[in-house]
Amino acid sequence: LTVLMASAPPSKPPKPEFDDCDETSIKCVWEPTAGTAYRLEYKEFPDPWEECMSLEVEEGKGSAETTKVADLNPTSTYTLRLIAIKDGLESEPSDELIVDTQAANCTPTPDEMAPKKCVVS
Repeated sequence: LTVLMASAPPSKPPKPEFDDCDETSIKCVWEPTAGTAYRLEYKEFPDPWEECMSLEVEEGKGSAETTKVADLNPTSTYTLRLIAIKDGLESEPSDELIVDTQAANCTPTPDEMAPKKCVVS
């Protein structure tokens, strides 16, 4: 008699936490679960999730920077979420992180004495 145990999908991952952003990138971090890979899905608000972009994150890694996939639009709102992947099964999506990218040409460079003043209307 052989008993086959069906694998259960991984549990819902934690909400990604904001780490840093500039005009065209967002960096987020989370506490990874051992033996689990992740897919970071992201989209411009209010686009539907069916049109989202994604970034595969290797097992054991707990951060992602979306610029490795594509340049984001400045002065835009993005929604990010995590999917945990283990043994070929996917979890339900995490709670969503919402981040605004900065306005173009408004981020001061280290050699500038005073930050630029930007007005977005």
